[in-house]
Amino acid sequence: DETMFYILGSGPSYGHAYGFSICSLMEMQWLDSTSVHSGEFFHGPFEVTDKDTNFILLMSIGRTRALDERAKRFLDKYAERVEIVDAKELGLDMISDEVSEFFNPILFYSILSEYRSALADARNHDLDVRRYMGKVEY
Repeated sequence: DETMFYILGSGPSYGHAYGFSICSLMEMQWLDSTSVHSGEFFHGPFEVTDKDTNFILLMSIGRTRALDERAKRFLDKYAERVEIVDAKELGLDMISDEVSEFFNPILFYSILSEYRSALADARNHDLDVRRYMGKVEY
């Protein structure tokens, strides 16, 4: 059972890495998670990488893609539990280069929503169940 996830992303997509980590995984699934900017990955976080560590890498189109590609090269070599969501593979590069990077968040939101639902089904843990939110004073 996977219980800790590192969500990597960069540029306009980093917000979705962060949101997926704190909302979808921590709040909705009660799983330990953190988001890491692909550009910060080699400033320490990469030291947790091993064959049992779970990663989701959001590979953007645009100015920060090189950061995501660098993280991918490292993960390909040292990690085994990696899910890559690549905007280029999904056809986002068919949009004009001048604006394509701004569509990364829209694409990733749609895909991560499907991941979130599939994870909830696999874990038999409804997305609407909360321990504290809206239930206790805080």
